[in-house]
Amino acid sequence: MNRVGVPVAFTRLDRWLIGAGVVLAAGLALLLYLSQAIVAPPRPRVSESGRPTVGVALRESSRGLVLAATSGPAREAGLRGGDRVVRVGTSTSPTAAMFQRAIEGRHEGDFVEIEAMREETRVLANVAVAIRPITPGDIGLPFEEVSFRNGDGLTLRGWYVPPPPGTPGRVPAVAYGHGNGADRRHWLPVALAVHRAGFAQVLFDFTGRGESDGDVITLGFHEANDLRAACDLLAGRSEVDPLRLAIAGRSMGAVAAIYEAKDDARVKALVLDSPYADLPALVARTLGAFHLPAFLIERPLLAIAGWRANYAPATVRPVDAIKGVHVPILLFHGEADRLVPFDDAKALKAAASGPVTLVALPGLDHDDPRPDAATDQMVAFLAKTLR
Repeated sequence: MNRVGVPVAFTRLDRWLIGAGVVLAAGLALLLYLSQAIVAPPRPRVSESGRPTVGVALRESSRGLVLAATSGPAREAGLRGGDRVVRVGTSTSPTAAMFQRAIEGRHEGDFVEIEAMREETRVLANVAVAIRPITPGDIGLPFEEVSFRNGDGLTLRGWYVPPPPGTPGRVPAVAYGHGNGADRRHWLPVALAVHRAGFAQVLFDFTGRGESDGDVITLGFHEANDLRAACDLLAGRSEVDPLRLAIAGRSMGAVAAIYEAKDDARVKALVLDSPYADLPALVARTLGAFHLPAFLIERPLLAIAGWRANYAPATVRPVDAIKGVHVPILLFHGEADRLVPFDDAKALKAAASGPVTLVALPGLDHDDPRPDAATDQMVAFLAKTLR
């Protein structure tokens, strides 16, 4: 039996509706893609951080490259904190970058020859390379693996670094909040100096970051609740003075620190590095940098990001929240920051109710390593404020 095909006619309205549907679907797909960078950027994990190490913490000084601390292979080979490195492998008078390059690409059990000076004594050490995830022990710090729950019942994971052995009385303590594309390791370059100054510390992964529970972030808003849980952990330690707590944070973590300090009277000081002042403005600038029409995309993008992470991004304005912070603040910001402009730091300083010391970092971008001088300023500020 023959079937006769029936032609289908598309009117101009049909074509318009189909075209509009395709454009709408493409626009929604673009917004979902862009929202991923806001709520779920790439997620580094400590468990995946295996790399070659010889167990040294390095510090560049006027004396040259100095071993700030040693552990594991370096200590077993006879190197000690305070030794000045004069050669690593074939590189003489090495910088920290040259030292790291000499270790990169090595395999478990390889040996690296390190020549150092201990006062007037020359020390020649053949140091075995180990492949393992990063821990505070790599820089000579004692630590405990810790896990604790935030107010939503999600488990947060991190490291607790106790004060130096024999420290008398109950000590001040610091909780650290990392940036959105980082994890607890963000604070390690500073942790040794803070430890030596007599502080306890907790370094942990925010919700949706690192090894902690959760899948999304809120660029500092809900992360404040995680910092509250970290302060609870510190306050519950017998060696910690619960009335002398500080929070340090970088980028997203700095924003979270502002929101937490506004509502937690236990927090007596803040060390902030490159927090943004206004989330909608940050998103608009970022869209503009990629030549996307912020005036069309910003509002629906924020709405989708807020729906995915259960918050209202359009209301996240640390420049308003900081008005409720009355404790001393040490604020660092790179003058060449292309993500969060230096003007944001000026706006936060102007809006703060408490004393703010703004430290400009000439020539440094948002994610550039901070100089040793910044670490010294942090330690001096914390020691003075929490004495």
